[in-house]
Amino acid sequence: MSANKKANPTLGAAKKPAMAGISSKAEKEADLVMGTNNSSIVSKRSVEMLYYPKPHFFRYFVKKPQRRSPLINRGYWLRMHAMAETVRQFMRESSGKPKFVLNLGCGFDPLPFILLSEDPSLCRDTRFVDIDYEKLMINKKTAIRRTDEITQTLKDVEFLSDESAVQIRSTHYLGIGCDLKNLKKLDDVLRNEVLPAECSVLFLAEVSLTYMDVKSANAVLDWASKLNNDAKFCILEQFFPDGPDHPFASTMMKHFKKLGAPLYSIHEYPSLSEQEQRFKNAGWRQAHARSLWDLWSDDGYVSSSLRSSLNAVEPFDEWEEFALFASHYFLLIASTSQGELHHSADKTAQPGQVADVSSQFALLARSPAGGGQRRFGALVPDGEHSFGYHAGLGRQTRLATTNLYSNANDITGPTLPFPSREVPARMCHTVTHLASGDCLLVGGRASPAAGLQDCWLRQGTQWRPTQNLPVPRFRHSATRVTLDSNHVLLYGGKTSDGTVLDVWLLWSGNGDGWKPVETFGNTPRARFGACLASIDNASGFLFGGISADGIVIEDFWTWKLHRRSDGSYHLELHDGTEILRASPLFEYISRFGATATCSSSGLVIVGGIIPRQIVPYDKEIMLLDPTALANCLAGEPSQPRNVLSAVGLGLNFGGPRPLLVGHASYAVDPNQVLVLGGGAVCFSFGTFWTEGTWLLKRVDAETSENEWNLVPESAQTSKVEELSVDPSSMDNQAPNEIAPIPRVKVQTAAQFQQILADGKPVIIEGSDLGPCTERWTKEYLGDAVGRDRKVVVHEAHSENMSFQAKNFSYTTKEFGSFLDEVHTGGRQYLRSISAEEPTKLPANLAVDFPNLKDDFCLPEPLSMVVENAHSSPLRISGPVTLWLHYDVMANVLCQIRGEKRLILFPPSDVEYLQVPAGASSSTINIFQNHTDGSIAAVPHTSPQEAVLCRGDILFIPPLWLHTASPTGQVSVAVNVFFRNLSKGYAAGRDVYGNRDLQAYEKARNDLQKIAKSFDGLPPDMARFYLLRLAKELRDKAEA
Repeated sequence: MSANKKANPTLGAAKKPAMAGISSKAEKEADLVMGTNNSSIVSKRSVEMLYYPKPHFFRYFVKKPQRRSPLINRGYWLRMHAMAETVRQFMRESSGKPKFVLNLGCGFDPLPFILLSEDPSLCRDTRFVDIDYEKLMINKKTAIRRTDEITQTLKDVEFLSDESAVQIRSTHYLGIGCDLKNLKKLDDVLRNEVLPAECSVLFLAEVSLTYMDVKSANAVLDWASKLNNDAKFCILEQFFPDGPDHPFASTMMKHFKKLGAPLYSIHEYPSLSEQEQRFKNAGWRQAHARSLWDLWSDDGYVSSSLRSSLNAVEPFDEWEEFALFASHYFLLIASTSQGELHHSADKTAQPGQVADVSSQFALLARSPAGGGQRRFGALVPDGEHSFGYHAGLGRQTRLATTNLYSNANDITGPTLPFPSREVPARMCHTVTHLASGDCLLVGGRASPAAGLQDCWLRQGTQWRPTQNLPVPRFRHSATRVTLDSNHVLLYGGKTSDGTVLDVWLLWSGNGDGWKPVETFGNTPRARFGACLASIDNASGFLFGGISADGIVIEDFWTWKLHRRSDGSYHLELHDGTEILRASPLFEYISRFGATATCSSSGLVIVGGIIPRQIVPYDKEIMLLDPTALANCLAGEPSQPRNVLSAVGLGLNFGGPRPLLVGHASYAVDPNQVLVLGGGAVCFSFGTFWTEGTWLLKRVDAETSENEWNLVPESAQTSKVEELSVDPSSMDNQAPNEIAPIPRVKVQTAAQFQQILADGKPVIIEGSDLGPCTERWTKEYLGDAVGRDRKVVVHEAHSENMSFQAKNFSYTTKEFGSFLDEVHTGGRQYLRSISAEEPTKLPANLAVDFPNLKDDFCLPEPLSMVVENAHSSPLRISGPVTLWLHYDVMANVLCQIRGEKRLILFPPSDVEYLQVPAGASSSTINIFQNHTDGSIAAVPHTSPQEAVLCRGDILFIPPLWLHTASPTGQVSVAVNVFFRNLSKGYAAGRDVYGNRDLQAYEKARNDLQKIAKSFDGLPPDMARFYLLRLAKELRDKAEA
């Protein structure tokens, strides 16, 4: 760049087009609706790239393809398949007349081109007509005109003028530009230029009419029913399967409202039956609506082999979230022809059929914001008044930590040890409670393609590894059985290559480890995510789970474990499905991802997902009576309807509704079951967390309040941190000698280049950062940024923030409120993110805070930083300590106001600083005592110290671990990260500049393969060779 005296680290703000005048309200609304198409086709392009054979057609309408998450891919695959299969079924029907497929609000969807390309003979008598806003269809025409692959598929294509209603005309395809509210124009065009007197018509509306006001949308339906006497209408839209207050529904509605494209029809016609009646009122003789989750399990729409084939495309384990999404979208087929009417879409049990005991139970909520956000963890027993919730998935990653829960105010730490850092982060694992507080932790997974087979036993006060599983598995089911001693019975699960397991295993604490269990009688289908419950020492139930082809299994089994005289075991299995099916509530206990907990009232079944529909509010919690069931199975006179009863959310439930997937449950005493954790990514609409705890009790119990709460990390600090550094290594250990980081003056670019070459941190003093060092007072910042501007801040629960323990919450608040609170001692920290696209773009001070950009500049000798800048976040912090971490990119930290103390460690110290594999943050709290300023004495390390004053610039080389502590003042700083390597950074998006180098990420994958290659060898032999390889790797690192 040109050599200016001062250079702003502006990261190339994109040019914005000049305003084209003020649009009308209608035009603005239309643009917002068309904007939803842009996001939708990017997701559909992601599906096409992975799941569809070539030729691909979305590619011509999506300039920048993005690979979406497996959840988004599978959800859109189902949407696309439902629409395409409906069209195929229409074309297969024999009518003897030409057929027309009219897509109302088509967007850039290339469905006609896909169908014409894959099966021209099926489309022989069909003409596809795409209809959407004039502006959109002109753009679609332009894209088609320049794409030979499409024009060759269409044959004899003609492109008409922009003023013409018909924009594109060919043998099998037409494109019409028309606002759907202008029905007269559309009717004239179709009758006069498109449709013959005798024809069969299929209307399509995939999430398009719902963006119209209800009156206009209904006018379309009424008009369509009269356009032709042989017509069908296929509509795919959102609905409320269990009301607008369901957590998924409320998250979805907030999303569309935020986009400025709210859904209208859903409020007027929230249920399937109301949607069916809506069409009948509009003149359609019959209408049948089904949720996409219902269609998913219908072999007529999605065959078993097709469902199974999807698993080979990409690893997938977001079943609860997929079911929630698919349960909130419906496909309705209406017809003008008289035919056999389908059954009603919404089934309602007749009064008196269902045993409802909700009035006998109460669910007490204790749900403070930010109270323990994790799901798919496992509960670890502790004392009478406490337990732990281990691992699982947190806000950003899988966790290795354990949250402590207690109902006593004086408990500040666990009675028994929780799993140590040696136990890798995981989710979808089990912890089975044994006698005397012992427990067995089994398996789980990292990613869906990386199952775990390690097992850990807590015996007394020690955790130790025990025999591994024969193969890695997650989403398995486990329960305790006791015959002669403690055992753990395990069934099912899924392994890393996607295989669904049907093996029964028994773990014995006598040193035998895992052994297969011989079974007698019929055997259950392979499954994962099932409920396995023990009702006495050696017998119990198995039900639910998902099969290899992705269907929630509807059966019910009893099992009984027997011990032979020779000491071996066998399992007696009995299929009780048909007996239990007589209960009107049977369909609600076939669940995936539910929990089953024994209590004095019976087996409490909580949450999860069920076949074909969402779990309704009044069936969220179910109760199974083991005694009544035993009587039925024994052939004694008993009513099957008494076996199952519905608790729902209890009597007069007044708390916020929990989302009971990914949760855990625990019998805190025989009469009370505690539910905690859980939540879900609600498709592309946002994440919902079930925070806090939920206590289920009988209404006549003495307990009147739920006192179970997450023990704040700050209350556990002393105990946790005593364990964070090996105590034995600190005996008689002199405090580390802290070396001061040198201070230098830099007057030329060559001097700074030498600093980069040396690769050591320095404090650059005496440089001019611009007027910001004087101007950026609390008042000035409030005025310049805007006091009502929303920002996301870290709100800490203690002075020492821990990224691993997540003892802070991300809170959105007004910038003015944040400034007021942080200047009065609030434990808060702002690290600015991109104002435009925080998940896609790095922070850029000049773009994100345009009124501050002229106040801050880097001195001219640091022009190399500006030329290679990655991001420039603004940092404002109160009395909180940032966790010890490293950044992959070099950066300069410019102190604008206040002071800050930093401790840095060279990269060579990383092996002593407890940074978990694949992470960039340490588990050690370096600042152990704010009073005397001492830091943790970590053996074999070489800490260095920097105290930054106003105007100082700290150069932090790549991979230097560092942490920052306040000095009593509010600190204001600007960080500028820059690329100092020409290549080697991680591929893809790196918003924060801290993704590890590509070589490291690849090597970790290779390491997994190396370790896996030793599977099947005796553990001692595998350990021998792996340690030899580790030594060889260390030698190369130190060479």
